[in-house]
Amino acid sequence: MLSTNLMPRHHVATVCLFVLVCSSAPAQVAVSGRVLDETGAAVGGATVELKPASGGPELATSSNLAGNFSVSLPAAGEYEIRAERQGFYQFHAGQRFDDATALLTISLNHQRELSERIEVTYSPPAIDPQQASDHKELDNTEIQAVPYAAPQDYRASLPLMNGVVQDNAGHMHFNGADTRQTSFNLDGFNVSDPVTGGLDARVNIDAVQSMELETGQFAADSGRGSAGVLDLKTKMGDDRFRFGGTNFLPGFSTESGLHLSKWTPRLEFSGPLVRSRAWFYHALDAFYFLDTVHGLPNGQNRTRGLTATDLSRIQVNLTPANILTGSFLYNLSTNARQGLSMLNPAEATSNERQTTYISTVRDTHYFGRGVLLEMGFADTRTLLRDLPQGTELFEITPLGNRGNYFVNLDRHAYRQQGVATFFFPVFKLLGTHQLKAGIDFEREAFHQTTLRHDYEFLRDDGSVARFVSFEGSPFEARKDFDGAEYVEDRWNPRQGLFLEAGLRMEWNEIVRETETAPRFSVAWAPRGLRDTKFSAGWGIYYDAIPLDTVTRQQDQSSLATFYSPEGVASGTLLTQFQVDGRTLKMPYYSAANFSVDRRLPGGFFLKLGYTRRSGARGFTFSGPPPPPAGGTGTLVYQLTNARRERYGAMDVSVRQTFAGRFEWFAGYTRSGARSNAAVEYSLENPIFAAQAPGPFAWDTPNRFHMWGWAPLPQRLLPKALQFITRNTTAAYLVEYRTGFPFSSVDEDGYLVGLPGSLRFPDYFSANISLERKFGAIHYLWAWRVAVDNVTNNGNPNVVNNIIGTSEFLTYARGQARALSVRLRFLGRK
Repeated sequence: MLSTNLMPRHHVATVCLFVLVCSSAPAQVAVSGRVLDETGAAVGGATVELKPASGGPELATSSNLAGNFSVSLPAAGEYEIRAERQGFYQFHAGQRFDDATALLTISLNHQRELSERIEVTYSPPAIDPQQASDHKELDNTEIQAVPYAAPQDYRASLPLMNGVVQDNAGHMHFNGADTRQTSFNLDGFNVSDPVTGGLDARVNIDAVQSMELETGQFAADSGRGSAGVLDLKTKMGDDRFRFGGTNFLPGFSTESGLHLSKWTPRLEFSGPLVRSRAWFYHALDAFYFLDTVHGLPNGQNRTRGLTATDLSRIQVNLTPANILTGSFLYNLSTNARQGLSMLNPAEATSNERQTTYISTVRDTHYFGRGVLLEMGFADTRTLLRDLPQGTELFEITPLGNRGNYFVNLDRHAYRQQGVATFFFPVFKLLGTHQLKAGIDFEREAFHQTTLRHDYEFLRDDGSVARFVSFEGSPFEARKDFDGAEYVEDRWNPRQGLFLEAGLRMEWNEIVRETETAPRFSVAWAPRGLRDTKFSAGWGIYYDAIPLDTVTRQQDQSSLATFYSPEGVASGTLLTQFQVDGRTLKMPYYSAANFSVDRRLPGGFFLKLGYTRRSGARGFTFSGPPPPPAGGTGTLVYQLTNARRERYGAMDVSVRQTFAGRFEWFAGYTRSGARSNAAVEYSLENPIFAAQAPGPFAWDTPNRFHMWGWAPLPQRLLPKALQFITRNTTAAYLVEYRTGFPFSSVDEDGYLVGLPGSLRFPDYFSANISLERKFGAIHYLWAWRVAVDNVTNNGNPNVVNNIIGTSEFLTYARGQARALSVRLRFLGRK
């Protein structure tokens, strides 16, 4: 058993070699093996490099999802072995290979917070020669180090990756697509909202081990999202008891009187249930806030909320080859006076409460020779209540809202998911082949009651422009069952060349048709061009069908009565939605990507990429053009497959890891996201217009962002003053992007011009932080002070878009400059 002196004793990475002796000893040596973590679980995507000690070219391979890898050595002899995977410590060792075949098992340890006196080397984001998809990843170190706004929420860190944009409402968009067009997984199970398809599930950010995103082209084992797959991987305990805490001291404010303003306590603890056999991990957090809004009277100027999460995970190694894991996640979110602002006073807000329960179990059995079977089941339950402050008439005016918001929502949603994946034995035919097959079944259902009362629009002079009432049943319900099966072959015809071909078959209860999704990709790391990889792929993808879209015909109808400035009724419009599942087909998307990865001198990694994504048969509501303002008629919007959309992006990024554990990143994306059906109709936010083409609301043609962290220099200071910067790290985040598009309407609610023809001002923000690690009472702590939006840019996210009003094109600023403090308890020194 070998160990490396680059690790502390309790983080020693080991390599176990079992040499299979044959009757003859040819010159070449076939090495195969697995990469495992400290609990025996497989580590996929780990780069394994073997270099002859006597000199010569380095041989590289990587582990697949089962942790398996193989490589052919040109000759027997001494080799230096290096293994690395982002989020783990690097592994180095030396070993002599004398026999024709050898089995190698490598154990990698996850990165953890350590004292500055311990020398460790983190694995940089390496080039995986087998990875053909457009793969991006954030590990726990990056998530914790970069000073982004809302640091208690992992979702706020997602825009650190190229191709991810957060819109003005806080929703994330991947590859220029709607949020619901991305598949969201937690430890391999679907956690998207069953009704809306959004990402609402939360976990303690300290519990997130990594966030892996695949876009552009991804394998056949992933579906229900044409824009990409986001997989959150959470931590597991090991053979040492650990405890950590963050921000357990509350924050106070003296604004409008002394009060508790924010408190974001987070706790995590883990350890062995049975050493070397069973482990547990538990993480819980809470976020309480009490915000004061300027410009409102005392007693009506505060909004408060509480979100809480509780994650429990258990892993039991029934045998070294059979691993059983289980988890339970509880989410609670309450918001009082949601939406409070100068334009939306307390009476016009709503109170929201949402709870989510997610239970999972997974069994992994390794049979040897690359054969692996995984089976899992997950159950998700969500309850949502959205209550207005009362039933008074809601009034929308150019200067703000009055009365009580008009929607009262009560929703219950459910999902059960079953998955199974089987890795076949590796076989040789013009190279090596790894076959994989699997199934994925989901049952989703929801029922909700939506009670609405009347509301009206007022003109600039105070006269009523439009009065809206509702009719019909407030009850909606729907269930759906969909299943998928897939097969995939990863072919390695020769060293450095990997081809992947897969076929996915999907069936959905709503459209009741079997859809076929072929996918192809290639990754090539040419021998003559060291540290370089070319990859390309193409595939067909189908989105999940959000249940709230296909139940719109069950919802109420709205009746709008128009009035002249003199108060005389001039016409009425009845708005209805219809859905006929017999005429619908699954939305169809094709995506292609090409990328080049290059490792440059000095530890720099350069990545160039191009992605094109196009969709046909997308769901959209279409109907006749509305009559002229003041006219009378009925608008019936029918759900059809008429939407076509396209997204094209070129991006470049460069990153460097230096001094073993510090990093910086810079990325630029030039993109465009457009649709032939850019008008979104709804009962809550009606717009009268014929369907028309335009950009999506999150389209941003130019985006540049840069982030990183580094130690403050000590050598520049006199020796007597070096204590000031000792163990102190500076971090930063800079982002610039083109402003998002928006549309303008007149006082009657009719669209003026084309949808998305106007844009918000360009966005710019810069955040900085200083974090210092220190020891106290035999424990390690970290204290961070961060400033968000240092330049105090307005970065507006709300605009008055009503032409003809005195406040037209008046912008409401986004987050102002803000100071935040974080104290972390990291454990024993």
